[in-house]
Parts: sequence; structure tokens; C-alpha cells
Amino acid sequence: MAERLKGKVALVTGAGNGVGKSCALALAAQGASVVVNDLGTSEFAVGESRSAADATTKEIRAAGGRAEPSYDSVASSDGVANLVRIAEEAFGPVDIVVGCAGAILPGDLSASDEDYHRFIDLFLSQKFWLARATVPGMAERGWGRFIAATSEGARGTVSNPVFAAAMGGVISLVKAIANDHRGRGVTANCLAPGATTRLSQVVVPQMEQAYREGRITKEMFEAAKAGPGPLTHVSPIVAWLCTDAAADVTGRVFNAKGGKVSVWSDYEEVRSIYRGDPSTSPPWALEELDQLVPSELLG
Repeated sequence: MAERLKGKVALVTGAGNGVGKSCALALAAQGASVVVNDLGTSEFAVGESRSAADATTKEIRAAGGRAEPSYDSVASSDGVANLVRIAEEAFGPVDIVVGCAGAILPGDLSASDEDYHRFIDLFLSQKFWLARATVPGMAERGWGRFIAATSEGARGTVSNPVFAAAMGGVISLVKAIANDHRGRGVTANCLAPGATTRLSQVVVPQMEQAYREGRITKEMFEAAKAGPGPLTHVSPIVAWLCTDAAADVTGRVFNAKGGKVSVWSDYEEVRSIYRGDPSTSPPWALEELDQLVPSELLG
């Protein structure tokens, strides 16, 4: 056991499997006390079981670490509130949050209202509820780390508009938290993980269908079929972001997969056209925009 996070209390959602489990183990290995949250559903969010959270908890304890299981659903505000209560009663105030819980849910444009809200609650609202319950306390104590899972899907590349909306929303939410708490000892960042998990393999048939329909390239399909890489290549950047070495790193999106760690570009204005003084210049004519948008803004 290392000690770079000794004395810190970490809460990891979706920690019974996949990326969440890898992150929970990595934080525990650095000395953090970890609350292992997992509802124990199938890949498609069906059923409940304590076995997933219990298994990760047992593994941490067997290695000499401190862990406590939570079986709450983080797709509800009440579930998140109870999860935080468990953490505080077991170990004390929460210093670190890593929100990884997810599942495969319908999210195309034929999704029902119920499916839409279920999707948003699990992938986006979870992170808001976690932040609401923990970040103010972190700021009061002058130290905290908030990490929320997002995805390549935020770029609209996986043929799932609701997923894209949720994942893009996570990025914007985290950026706002980061900006609101700069200089207060609290950082907020996103993880866009790439690892071969039970979820990544389930979607391979969907990616094959998308390839056959011409919605993704052959290269994208082959990459999905091969799998992104080992889980152990994802968690080190999460553990590092939780250390004091990353005290000034906030509001960023980190992608980790297959031995590579990268950082995404920020939202920024890349090109402009100017009409002149808005108090004296007329609005753009559509004929002007016919010429200027392709050549100046998009060229």
C-alpha cells in the first residue's frame, strides 16, 4: 500500500465492475478509504445484486485497505444522499468522488420519455447529485477532488443522441464546478475511459450494424471489435488527479486507453467575422453569409 492518498475518503460509483472497480482499487492502493458503490445490475441495468460491490470491497480489504460497500442506485437523488451518508458514517467527510456508474440503455431518437429520463438520471443527474452532496463540503475544508466519467459519445460519434447529450452535459457541468471553485483547493475533471469491459463488448454488434449501414467507418468498427485495452491503463490518471501533484489541474477532460493518456481541447472560439460597429451597421444579409460562412468561418 502506498500513502499518497492516506487519510482521504473516496467514493466511487459503479465500482463493482470495469472502470469503476479499477479506479476504486487504485485509490485504495494509494491509502484512501473507499466506499464501493454498485447497484449490481446487468449490463442493461436489469436486476440488483450485492455481489459486485461486495467483491470489490473484499479485494480492497484483502490487500490491507479500508473499504465499505454501498448498494444504492445513483440514478436517484435519494440513492446518492444515502451513499454519501454511508461514506460519512464509515470514514468521515468525502474528499474524493469518482462517478463511473453506467449501463447500456436505449438512447436513440425513438426512446420513450421514460427511457430518456432514465438515461439522463443515470449518466448526467448522478454527477449533479454527487457534486451537490459533496463539493460544498470539500470547499469548506479546502481540499477535494471530483472526477466524473464522460465518453467519446459526447462528440456524437456513437449513434446515440441521448448518450451524447448526457456525456456532453457532464463535461459542461464539470467545467462549471471547476470554474466556481478555482483557488479553493477543489478540482473537478472528467475521465473519458477506453477499456475492454463487459459494456464495451456488448455494444460490438451495434457497432457492426452501424458499420454495415455506413454510419461509422471500418476503422471505428475494427477498433470496437478489438476492444480499447486493459482496465489497468485507465485508473492511474484517476489516482494521479486525486493527489496533491494535480492541485492546479481542473476543468479538463482526460482520455485514457491502451497505454495512452490524452487531454481534449477546451471549448473555444476558433474563427470570427466582423460586421462593424453594431450600433451603426445593419445585420448580415443572407447573401453576404452565403459567401462569408463557407469561406471565412468554415474554410
